[in-house]
Amino acid sequence: MQDKKPQFQKLMMNHLSGDISENEERELLGFLNSDPQYKVLYSEMAKTRAISFIPQIESEKASNLKHIINLLKNGLAINTQANFFHYFLRAAAIIIFIISTSISTYYIFSGYNSKSNALSYETIVPQGSQTKIILPDGTIAWLNSGSILKYNNSYGNENRTVYLTGEGYFEVQKNPKKPFFVYANKIKVKVLGTVFNVSAYADENSVVVNLLKGKVDVSLEEGTQSKTLSLVPNEKMIYNKLENTITSCKANAARSATWTTGKLCFVDASLEEIAKDLERKFDVQIAIESKEIKNEIFSGSLDLNQPLNEILEYIDVDKKFSKTFIGKRVFIKNK
Repeated sequence: MQDKKPQFQKLMMNHLSGDISENEERELLGFLNSDPQYKVLYSEMAKTRAISFIPQIESEKASNLKHIINLLKNGLAINTQANFFHYFLRAAAIIIFIISTSISTYYIFSGYNSKSNALSYETIVPQGSQTKIILPDGTIAWLNSGSILKYNNSYGNENRTVYLTGEGYFEVQKNPKKPFFVYANKIKVKVLGTVFNVSAYADENSVVVNLLKGKVDVSLEEGTQSKTLSLVPNEKMIYNKLENTITSCKANAARSATWTTGKLCFVDASLEEIAKDLERKFDVQIAIESKEIKNEIFSGSLDLNQPLNEILEYIDVDKKFSKTFIGKRVFIKNK
């Protein structure tokens, strides 16, 4: 390995900088398939590159939060010249950006797709983590806890297609010649350049698309038939998995993106609904042992940088329930 290590490192630098040819990608894949040590070295180099961006990303989280707060206050009255989340818009490498030192994100080099002969990429976000990545065309994607985003190396050239499981916030670089597509469950979202949030967790009964800026077409693919809804800012689409239907309605879409800033915003949400978000964020299981408490309604903003115990205390305004922590399990019941 030692005599070929310099060539592998050169290929890796080209890969991380986004300046790598198709032949070099094949050569890099050959290295990774030839010796497990190359996969270890790949992981180390990718993590080192990602960690170098931590200070820059941390400094921008406050700015991101300020933008979203302004949108919430102004009812999402966005000026057409505004550049919401305007950071990192130049074309960049396919890099994992670690949001804080407590976050552990895995970037998997998964080999060639047998149908397209294209190199495939997959970003997996563990429970309790969040990740920001930049796609080759400059599109920014924030991935929430327990999410997976997939695409291949033809992205940006032949297509702009990604596949999402979980929750993602996207700021799409405009390109009228190449629409951006997100596939999530049976839903297809088509955009040219816009800002939107998609929540498509496998264990949820619905997929929700919130549009913050621009315009999107959301389609429900059903065999040869499809139904399409067009959304404008401050609208959301809900796909009901159980009934296999899609509907749209008005919404304060900015609330759906507050998770990218370390906040969660709820309006008349039950504790049972809130618990699902907290489980993903803190990588715990929350068991609510009272039907009355499950249906307790809460409206407000939660700071996810606080300990889970303090967040639950904040939600329990009337001090109605008690909490027991056992390992990664939390039991909530009436006092």
